[in-house]
Amino acid sequence: MKKPLATRILMSLSLLTAILASQQMNAQNTGVINTNLNVGATVLAQLKLTNNADVQFGNLSATTPGHVFLSPTGSSHTNTGVSTSVGKFTVEGSTTGSVKVTWPANIVLNSSVGGNTLIYNLQVNGNGSDLASGSTILGTGGLGVASTADITLVAGKYYLYVGGKVGGTAGSPANLNAQATGVYSGIANFRAEYN
Repeated sequence: MKKPLATRILMSLSLLTAILASQQMNAQNTGVINTNLNVGATVLAQLKLTNNADVQFGNLSATTPGHVFLSPTGSSHTNTGVSTSVGKFTVEGSTTGSVKVTWPANIVLNSSVGGNTLIYNLQVNGNGSDLASGSTILGTGGLGVASTADITLVAGKYYLYVGGKVGGTAGSPANLNAQATGVYSGIANFRAEYN
């Protein structure tokens, strides 16, 4: 028996609706979804780290009765030679930029002859003004601890002053005890980058 035309049209419409709904569902499940990602960057003034002075402990006795300490503040040196020099860096950049500075805990100083060594434990102070005597210890560990310090430039500048102790072992400064004679030297790497 043949179905009436109206029933056939209704069935065809129902089937077409189901097919379209199924295609729309599949399109939603497998379709591409777009969204945006914002991208930005802040360009600051060129960052510079300038070495203004090297560390010099002066002439030391091979046997020293106490620690050899070079104060980053420029005073209260202990058992150093007469001619000393505190290390100094100038950090320059954006007017009020925040900068991360890193340095090693200690380095090995090598003798120019004989393969002898001497440990140097660093202490780093900082100041927004160019005044060593007003500087304060940077980093969390103080003497002989590798550290990172966040500093804020003042009018585009900040000053680092470097001292510390020689003798003993890494992290444990001690008196010089029959230290082999010679001229000792080494290099401490400092790094600065914007936060």
